[in-house]
Amino acid sequence: MITAEIPDREIMDNPDTTKDITLKILKNELGMDPIEVRRYTKGYCHSVYYVKTNRDEVVLRITGKENEKFYLGSIKWLTELYEMGIPVPGIVKNGQCGEYFYTLISYIHGKDLGDVYHNLSDIQKKNIVKELCAIQKKVSTLPAMEHYGYPHSGESETFNKWMDYLKYLILRSEERIKQNGIFDTDVCNTLTKIMTTLEDYFETIKPIPFLDDITTKNVLIHNGKLSGIVDIDEVCYGDPLLVIGLTNMALLGMGFDTKYIAYWLEEMNKPAVNSKNVQRKAVDFYTLLFCVDFMGEQGMRFNNDRLISYDEKKVELLNTIFNDLIREIKKET
Repeated sequence: MITAEIPDREIMDNPDTTKDITLKILKNELGMDPIEVRRYTKGYCHSVYYVKTNRDEVVLRITGKENEKFYLGSIKWLTELYEMGIPVPGIVKNGQCGEYFYTLISYIHGKDLGDVYHNLSDIQKKNIVKELCAIQKKVSTLPAMEHYGYPHSGESETFNKWMDYLKYLILRSEERIKQNGIFDTDVCNTLTKIMTTLEDYFETIKPIPFLDDITTKNVLIHNGKLSGIVDIDEVCYGDPLLVIGLTNMALLGMGFDTKYIAYWLEEMNKPAVNSKNVQRKAVDFYTLLFCVDFMGEQGMRFNNDRLISYDEKKVELLNTIFNDLIREIKKET
């Protein structure tokens, strides 16, 4: 799912709504006696913990009943992708404890791409991109679907056209912006106008399966190399360029260079920079789409107790990125 960046992890000593159930699952359901437990705080649908025992390192994901579809999605996709040879965690055990679902998965060494990006060489970035493109190529061989978005979710998030899915994302951002009252909803009107100029391109998009959240997070890097892909609850069907736009926005939001994006487009044989090609314009539109999405997330509360606090500098940065992208898209028209 689409999320903004927040701090990496916290020690589980702090009061937490899932602390009791976490210890109950570890000891009663899994028979584990951990010597270390740490909570990752980037999750929005799950409470995720690093668990160390005298013998193993594993990861425990706990999901509330309200997010059951994401629990079921993670079981489905982790199983299928693991069997395809994609470097995702293996499932050790999963089940239900009261109103909570749990999944114990193997631990993959590494840090999120965004946490180490500034230390990577250009060659390392290119090699990571090559591996991600190979992974996406494997994912694209999954059975085809007739709908766009997340056809396997069993919810209303399936669409007959790719552009309908994009409209849904814009509407979601508009509703959040109205609710939080930090940004002007006019950014959504601007976004919609730009979307219509790409309608012919969006009509050509087939419902191709791809991993939509392998961005500056969920892509683990160890010693400068890709070590694994984590936090997969769903597979999106549509334009694989969408995730490049999200990654571009994440890099801009973190103040990093975007060479990685150019390498990614080059690896996919897509126009990389200074091009009026419609696919390059689509990537910039997707970047703008997620800029507005990030605007909508400011001030929102996720995963029950995870709040993206209002930050004046972040607000200023998002407005600047939005205006810069508008100027870039106008050049490409």
